[in-house]
Amino acid sequence: MMGSRHLDSKYDSELNELAVHMTRMAVRAESMVRDAIRSLLDRDAELARAVIRSDRELDRLELEADEMSLRLLARRAPFGEDLRFVTVNLKIVTDLERMGDLAVNLAERALELMQGPGLSAGREVEQLATASLAAVSDAVRAYQARDSAVARDVLRNDRNIDALNRGAFELLIRIAHERPDEFGRALALTSVCRYLERIADHATNVSEMVVFLVEAEDVRHRGLDRKKDEG
Repeated sequence: MMGSRHLDSKYDSELNELAVHMTRMAVRAESMVRDAIRSLLDRDAELARAVIRSDRELDRLELEADEMSLRLLARRAPFGEDLRFVTVNLKIVTDLERMGDLAVNLAERALELMQGPGLSAGREVEQLATASLAAVSDAVRAYQARDSAVARDVLRNDRNIDALNRGAFELLIRIAHERPDEFGRALALTSVCRYLERIADHATNVSEMVVFLVEAEDVRHRGLDRKKDEG
């Protein structure tokens, strides 16, 4: 929550209201990801269905966050740190909503994989799931605490998650080729890997925005800056 910094207390209240609302949405998105992963690993059909039902609530929070941000832009014409705060939230809200969508996709795949015996999420998929959830949790914590150091840790761990995804994906493709009877389940688990990796990508996006919010430094597309310098 933001502290009081303006002569207009109502303006401060509106900024704080947006911060609280965004935190509520971030926590909900994190909970959906966590429950979707649990439903997959524990073969918990009811938990998977609960994740799917939660999507409407997250969508509602997204629409309300957009409305609050746009109202602040239109009525208050914020500048400086306040403008950065509002515009960052307009970007973050999209990543949080996409995390929720991917959690739903993950829960649907979990239900599909519960429809009989056979290949299930092994150690490699579990490692990817654990790392992706940690990225989401750290990104949410970084946003709540306005902690750019935690956000930068998420950015540094992104390559490790990409490597875990490649390892799990390659193993599942090999299983699909070597065990035709498990082809369908292996294919479903490759989708699980893709969802987990994309969830972590959205956590990275949120973390980049936290760095921008706290330090006023845009750390997106850093490779493009290096190429421009080299040119």
